[in-house]
Amino acid sequence: MKRATIIALAALSLLGCGKPTSPTNGATPSGKTGTEQPATPPPNYVAATAENKPAENVSGVVNPFLTEQLRLFIREKGRTPESFTELARARLDSVPRPPEGMKWVIDATSKEVKAVPAQ
Repeated sequence: MKRATIIALAALSLLGCGKPTSPTNGATPSGKTGTEQPATPPPNYVAATAENKPAENVSGVVNPFLTEQLRLFIREKGRTPESFTELARARLDSVPRPPEGMKWVIDATSKEVKAVPAQ
């Protein structure tokens, strides 16, 4: 009985957690739209493991987990993420480490995340 109560309380507390809602007109809290603000550099955890901007026709090794997260993002938002940072913030608790000497890249053509040689 105790265990069921604890599980129920934990589930209810998780249901109450959520991201604050943003304005529906695309404006930021400052009143500007996202296109008016300069692009911010990706966080260190993304810059170290991924190319931030999606690319076209990338040749590399497909990562099934990251590709599934990308496709879920596309299904939910109806578009490809503008950056790997956006995908990571929306769908990942942490960014998996790519194979040695590689970086993750979103292939916008095939809608896959691939490991490609780091440059």
